[in-house]
Amino acid sequence: MKIDRIRLYHLSAPLPEPIGNAKLFFDRRDTLLVEVAAGPLSGWGETWAAPAAAAAVIRAQLAACVLGRDPRHLGRLWHDMRQAAGPANGLGMMAVAAIDMALHDLVAQDRGVPLSVLLGGARRDRIPAYASGPFFKPGGHPYRDFEREVGGYLRSGFRAIKLRSGFRPADDAVAALTVRRMIGAEAPLMIDFNQACTPRNAIATAALMEEAAPLWIEEPASPGDLAGYRLVSNHVRPAVAGGETYGTAAEFLPFLAAGAMDVLQPDIAICGGFTGVGQAAMLADLHDRPVVPHVWGGIVNFMAALHLAATLPERRAGAAEPFPYLEFDAGPNPLRDLFGRPALNRDGTVSVPDGPGLGIDPAREALEALLVEQAVVTA
Repeated sequence: MKIDRIRLYHLSAPLPEPIGNAKLFFDRRDTLLVEVAAGPLSGWGETWAAPAAAAAVIRAQLAACVLGRDPRHLGRLWHDMRQAAGPANGLGMMAVAAIDMALHDLVAQDRGVPLSVLLGGARRDRIPAYASGPFFKPGGHPYRDFEREVGGYLRSGFRAIKLRSGFRPADDAVAALTVRRMIGAEAPLMIDFNQACTPRNAIATAALMEEAAPLWIEEPASPGDLAGYRLVSNHVRPAVAGGETYGTAAEFLPFLAAGAMDVLQPDIAICGGFTGVGQAAMLADLHDRPVVPHVWGGIVNFMAALHLAATLPERRAGAAEPFPYLEFDAGPNPLRDLFGRPALNRDGTVSVPDGPGLGIDPAREALEALLVEQAVVTA
């Protein structure tokens, strides 16, 4: 089996209204889907942070590493791509992530097994999901309508909520306490600051919302601010989570060594694909920390995180139910719903597909409706 073509699909989907967090707002969703083909089989990958630039890196630097080669040599291809991508973080690793993800999907399909089997074997057939939302809205109070939206999440079956925060400590605390009353005493409640506040501001906010008993607070400082993470971890009761922007597993090391990060959140579409995130998961295992993959972008990254979460070891880390959890972006997202919205079970879980590969079969017409640019690279 030899890889004979790579197709790149830059997709963009406008939203009904701008949404965001305490740091930024956006009015559309963008991503890059990557299809790696060997004869009649195709595997799918994704990277969402800089789709046009990642596509350029794939065409100029990475395609030559994989075209004409056997996709089953996953580790060798990953290391060759990483070397060709240049500095071991940032844009190059996003491009590597998309191809690595697609290669894993392709090889799993070739073997006729679910991707979770290729990753080492599923430990569970359904994953507890948390609704990541509501999002802030520009103009007026950012928390307006949040009770209505949280109520909708609960009616749809979610039993855990990750709330956006970082506006003003008093308002953030009122929102967290309100959501705690809505979801009950035992349901997981997470707080995401999205790098929007200073570490001391995060500490003050966490103190005001202590009665809400968050399971974790996320990104209470900028991604590389080790001193800030250490300060927060020494002054708050909830676990501290982060790492969604890291391009390599190595970036977690100083935070683990300092005891400043309790929940690791690598994004498969950013941190070097399954191979890169597998390295981060090994570090987490060595430090007895849970991994909760960050999920953004479209359906491919969502399904990738679902399969990965199925393989992760169980961790008792403060919640009524053991980790891992699946992040379910609950905002409007046509990229996630390209082939129908992922199904949420009545118990708040998402089932792991048992078909070959990721378990998706992209409809070309759905891609074409959102297509900005398409390219084909052949040997």
